[in-house]
Amino acid sequence: MQSHVVQSPWHTIGVDLTGPLPKTPRGNAYILVVVDYFTKWVEFFPLGTIKSRKIAQLLHDEVICRHGIPVKIVFDNGAQFVADVFRGTLKIMGIRHRTTALYHPQSNLSERVNRTLKPMLAIFAEHDKEPWDMRLPQLALAIRAAINGSTGQSPAFLMYGRELKLPLDLVYGSETDVLDKLKLSEEFRTHTERLKAILVSAHQSARENLEIAQ
Repeated sequence: MQSHVVQSPWHTIGVDLTGPLPKTPRGNAYILVVVDYFTKWVEFFPLGTIKSRKIAQLLHDEVICRHGIPVKIVFDNGAQFVADVFRGTLKIMGIRHRTTALYHPQSNLSERVNRTLKPMLAIFAEHDKEPWDMRLPQLALAIRAAINGSTGQSPAFLMYGRELKLPLDLVYGSETDVLDKLKLSEEFRTHTERLKAILVSAHQSARENLEIAQ
């Protein structure tokens, strides 16, 4: 079966649902997981209901309005994703959709992230009194900042051309940024050229690693 390899950020995204989970004081019992197939960047959205209209609106407002319209969205055959209202929304925006059954299991990224997310949630539930939906931003940060085995880079680096500064860096200090620290008087053009060169190199390396991983 042909593997699914993408060549640029936010060309193809995967969506999946986790739940039902213990209902939180905010009324959330599900998580919508969104993964960019190229950078492996993740977005987690807590949900109280999993109606198709709600999911379509959330993807538009929080994903498309932030990262742009993807070429493809990959999902399973869940009722929320095969409903006319959801597929109709994709059609209006010119987004092609594919079900995971058509792809090699290794490319089913959103479900793989779910398998990582669930034990992380369990650890928080055991050691933290905060409701799980209050901890989703920290869990997303951990995944975004970690080196991904498929690309050889962190999702954050492939997105921004630099590593994220983490809370522990405030205590222990961090390594020198990939980009030289910019002086206030330095022109934005210099920064743009430097960032472009870094991202071109990082994306090429990621493509090569993704092809090997397939």
